[in-house]
Formats: sequence, structure tokens, C-alpha cells
Amino acid sequence: MKRFRLPAPGLPASLRGFRKAEDGAVTIPAVFWLPVFIMIMVASVELCVLTLKQTLLERGVDLSARILRLGIADLPTHDELKSSICNNIAFISNCMNDLAVEVYPVDKDTWTSAKTGQAVLCADGIDPGTVDPTVEGGLGNEVMILRACLQVTPMENLNPLSRALVKNANGQYALVVTTAFVNEPK
Repeated sequence: MKRFRLPAPGLPASLRGFRKAEDGAVTIPAVFWLPVFIMIMVASVELCVLTLKQTLLERGVDLSARILRLGIADLPTHDELKSSICNNIAFISNCMNDLAVEVYPVDKDTWTSAKTGQAVLCADGIDPGTVDPTVEGGLGNEVMILRACLQVTPMENLNPLSRALVKNANGQYALVVTTAFVNEPK
């Protein structure tokens, strides 16, 4: 038995064949899923760049702290220490303005310090005209902690990774590196 179909009202005869065609059936799901895959790709690139910057910061702090660990030189000033770390870092622009460094002793009896429980000092709280008072020299045979905080601007703010990171008022997030060394006896 043959079914009788009425032509679609207002549809020209040349377009009636498109109603049954399945050639573009993949287009609709692709349009829905493409933004998801693009966000995943952008977030993975952001994570790679974030990891690269964190690794470079760790390397820069380690190279600068190596001289302090070996006891070759006395503890430099805040600006000298920042300059040393920034000179050992490549690929990070505006390092001197976005980096904060603090050095303080640790009491070996209680394994605490004056900074215990305090948040890491980042570049927001530093007045560029003064030397940061948190760079303390310490005594011989004293355990010292060096913390460096670098404020980094995300590549793209729309991906879920960038939105999940805690940012400051300027839209930058913090990369923090902590290392310890012992002052050599003098």
C-alpha cells in the first residue's frame, strides 16, 4: 500500500529533498561538542605553560639558593636576591616587579618561625621603594627558609582551569617556591 504525502506548505519543490537527506546529520553533534574540545585543548596548553613557569621559577630559586647553601656569600639584599632569581629565569617577563622573596630563620627546637601560619608574601604587598624587611640574615648553623612568590597572568581567562585558580585583584595567580638551607658557621 502506497502512502500519500502532502507536500510541505511553503517549501519549494527544489528544497523538498533536503527534508529526508541525512548527509548533514553529523554537523549538529559536532557543533555541540566542538567548544568542549576547544576548551579542553586551551586548558591543557594553559596547564603546560603554568607548569613550565613553575619549573623555571623552581630552577631559578634553586640556582640562587645554591650559593647560600654552600656558604660562599653572605645573604644578599632583597633586590639582589630578586635580581639573581630573575637572571636565572627565562621566558618570564616583568619578573622583577612580579616576584617577592622572603628569607627567615626557623627555630630548631620547635621547628617554627615568626612566619608560621602566615600567608606567603607576594608582589602585591611590596613597596618597590623600600627593602623588604622579611630578608633576615640569621646566625651560623641556623636553618633558613627562602620563599619566592611570582605573580603570573593567565594566557586566557575563559577556560575552566584559569577560572579555578585563585587570583589577586589584577587577575594574576601565584606560583610559590619554598626551599631551605643552613647558614654555614662563621
